[in-house]
Amino acid sequence: MSKFTENGTRTIDYSLSRSLIKGLNLTWNEHIRQVKPFPGHCRGKGIVMCFGGLGYYTCGLIAIRMLRATGCTLPIEVWYAGNELSDDVIHELGQYNVVCKNFAAHGRTTLSGVGLKPLAILNSSFKEVCFIDSDNICIKNPEHLFASAQYKKYGTIFWPDYWQTAPDNPIWKIIKRRYTPSCEQESGQILINKEVCWKEINLCVHFNAYGHIYHKLLLGDKDTFRFAWMALRTPFYMIKHELASCGYKNADGHYLGTTMVQHDLSGEVCFLHRNLLKWHITQKDEKVWRILKRFRPDAKEKEYFFGRSNCHWYLDLRGDTEEVNVGDVFGGYEDVCMQYLNETRVSRKYIDFAIHTYFAKHRYTGDEKFPAVSW
Repeated sequence: MSKFTENGTRTIDYSLSRSLIKGLNLTWNEHIRQVKPFPGHCRGKGIVMCFGGLGYYTCGLIAIRMLRATGCTLPIEVWYAGNELSDDVIHELGQYNVVCKNFAAHGRTTLSGVGLKPLAILNSSFKEVCFIDSDNICIKNPEHLFASAQYKKYGTIFWPDYWQTAPDNPIWKIIKRRYTPSCEQESGQILINKEVCWKEINLCVHFNAYGHIYHKLLLGDKDTFRFAWMALRTPFYMIKHELASCGYKNADGHYLGTTMVQHDLSGEVCFLHRNLLKWHITQKDEKVWRILKRFRPDAKEKEYFFGRSNCHWYLDLRGDTEEVNVGDVFGGYEDVCMQYLNETRVSRKYIDFAIHTYFAKHRYTGDEKFPAVSW
């Protein structure tokens, strides 16, 4: 289990024996030796997302509509597993130039949950991928990132998390790298040229295939990307602009951060990763994008505090911080998201999909074909 300390270090209470560490190192090295060459059928640029089920579909539909509102015209692939999406919602997503792909049609896998994200990138038809989490809202067209000098040089752009990996984490020994104090990766958005980093994304998939170990070390999938690149001594570009937080203040005046605020290469806000209060559990008129909170550029005192209030988790930044009214930075975006959310919830297709999801969970599971049912 991960523990988030107020000084920004993520620690774990999970240890590995010396023999297991050695075995894991041998296993991933052997896996890399067997990786086949980059397939020529992967071409062009595109957006890849991975979601299914009522909750993540709700988030994903809003994210896609907001992405299109930025002017982004790149094709989108949405990857899902089994009966996570119905024919009706697949058809609905199609109107936004979205192609839905079922993992089941691309061979069996033991991966599940967040571990499917790198597999979606690997199997996508695109050579150059911008992966975006379903609960991540673009407020700026991300296409310009592909044209950046940093992306062209490294073939990979990652975004920072709040935390640093502790020096005693076994991952350093597994990849045989000395501890380096550096920010962890936040995988809500990733830019990858697969042709340039083919072995690296394959190793990331391998780490997630052993998620029962690596997810405990690296907090799910997120840092499996960064450590795959580090294991193979492959340089990458990490966005230099420090992660900020977006949220609101409760009745007691305490700040509750619900959203990770990520920037582009010029320092402008580009992504709002709403990971602590997702859209499907947001109430009809619940507005939480009120305050942008960040550390001052000259900050010496930095503290990070996780808590729970108003029936959701939140993050607060403390120390040398500043607060900015959201309206002065990216005002109005939450209103549009709420409009899309409320339109979706009252649609007949959404109600039908809620029923579909219930049956898919409790009766038609796995790869079984969900029959057409008249409610």
